[in-house]
Amino acid sequence: MKATTAIVSIAVLMCGCGREPGGTIPELGGRVLTVDEFLAQPALRGKVSALCRNDPGRMGLTPNCVNVRRADHIASMGTADKLHLDLSH
Repeated sequence: MKATTAIVSIAVLMCGCGREPGGTIPELGGRVLTVDEFLAQPALRGKVSALCRNDPGRMGLTPNCVNVRRADHIASMGTADKLHLDLSH
């Protein structure tokens, strides 16, 4: 009986081996990127953004997903230096 319990316990513990821990992004190796870093790397930003959108329940509030959403928002707004308001009228 003890041997069966031990085998079942080991099998249950090993079920989680080999999987990424919840909320990690393999391409980043556990590192958290800032908004500026995501803005400087559009290809990586797109990949991370897609991963975050694909699994919002597990990934949505992780630091990288929060930062990449902010970077996406900033990138989609464009730059303010192209904005011209004519207030002379």
